[in-house]
Amino acid sequence: MKIINNFLSDTDFQNLKKTLILNNFPYYFCEKVGHDEDDKDFYFNHELYLNHVPVSNFFNLILPLINKLNVKSLIRAKINLFPRTEKLIKYGEHVDFDFNHKGAILYINNCDGGTYIGDKFIPSVENQVLLFDASTMHQSTNCTDEKCRINININYF
Repeated sequence: MKIINNFLSDTDFQNLKKTLILNNFPYYFCEKVGHDEDDKDFYFNHELYLNHVPVSNFFNLILPLINKLNVKSLIRAKINLFPRTEKLIKYGEHVDFDFNHKGAILYINNCDGGTYIGDKFIPSVENQVLLFDASTMHQSTNCTDEKCRINININYF
């Protein structure tokens, strides 16, 4: 696991952030988080790359991130938006895929939410990237101090 602050250039990051927080950016309802069985938990996402092809007109937005990560082969890329609640929710443990691969989470906004890997909590700090083995158990949270928590999740080799 590795955490890198100010991962993207300020220009690349601000371009990305501005686009993702616009009122008309298309986020889609997901009725469960990870592999949670709780039917009350939900979030929104926007798939960018899936099944070996870009699946969004916004895919090019993440090219600076993909290039900086030195991605050899992309597995999946998506944007996650977790709405604020009164209480911080720690969603169920999950793996992204059950084979060894790399994961990167780029945090888009500062908030009190974050990612758990084991007992370690990595807070959402804008333009910070978390690099980790995404085939290990990890957990997401929402936030309580901002309107939402937004991140970009990339799985790759």
